[in-house]
Amino acid sequence: MDVRSIPRLNDQEAHRALELLEEYHCKLTRPQDKQLRNAIERVIKIFKCRLFQALLDIQEFYEITLLDESKSIQQKTAETLQIACKWENSPPLSGLSYLSE
Repeated sequence: MDVRSIPRLNDQEAHRALELLEEYHCKLTRPQDKQLRNAIERVIKIFKCRLFQALLDIQEFYEITLLDESKSIQQKTAETLQIACKWENSPPLSGLSYLSE
């Protein structure tokens, strides 16, 4: 499956998906749920870490490229397209492609 054909979530949907995962995690209270609970904790931590890193990257791009008054509009456009290509070609947060194989 081509990851570019997967519809992207908007911010609210992504936040809600994480909330649902955390709610499910909280419902796992039986002793036999321990392994699944630990696995879900790991997934949540990874998603949050990657999301935080993405937000840092966006902030850095905004400050270094868009707010730099010494850069021309053409230079800002070129740098914006460059970062867009980089982000488009980076591995997605969703590592679930193995489930569809």
